[in-house]
Amino acid sequence: MTIDDSRWRCEVHAYVECRVRGGSWWLYAKPSLPTDSQLPPLLIGAAVDESDEPLRVLGVPADASLPVRDEYTWRVAGPRGGDAPNIVSVAEAERWIARGRSQPWQTTEGFARVTDPRWSHATWLDTSELAAVLSRYEQLTEQPAPAAYCAMLAMMRALERDYLVRAIVWLERRHTAADSSPEIVIPLREYPRELERARNEARRRRPRKHRRIANDS
Repeated sequence: MTIDDSRWRCEVHAYVECRVRGGSWWLYAKPSLPTDSQLPPLLIGAAVDESDEPLRVLGVPADASLPVRDEYTWRVAGPRGGDAPNIVSVAEAERWIARGRSQPWQTTEGFARVTDPRWSHATWLDTSELAAVLSRYEQLTEQPAPAAYCAMLAMMRALERDYLVRAIVWLERRHTAADSSPEIVIPLREYPRELERARNEARRRRPRKHRRIANDS
């Protein structure tokens, strides 16, 4: 496989997280990265020389921040799933898993999660690993790494003055119409602001209960 393999023309979803020692990870930024067919295989270690130590597809860490968990997975409907915008029915989750498009994601949250069928090859990198990927890219292509990736690296280096920092990434393949699977339907995610607006409208439409005024006579 060459570094310019069109199979790797993917969207890269990236999330920069921080934490203090002994603390929990929290989401700092979600950089917008350009579509590229050369960087994705390097990020996940799919195009390296035998002499290189490849990055493994590590998955999304179990201790990822809540926004990252909710982007990478769907909550399976249940009594403890809450009112999150990313809830899928039990039947639909089972259908995704049966067709090999999704898999259960381990969590201790009290409800089940399954991976989003659109995402693949999730991993995470610290600052030095991302720097090594960009350096490798420049060696192979003989051109500078994309500016957005360099900006993400610079941001992570600056954050390291005060925090532990990592970037969680996964890929989204750019499907053509021929690639689409009619059996797998991804429900639209409702977003909190829209969900709250719908609830407020529903409250306004409810008939008011009129209190009876006691007759003093």
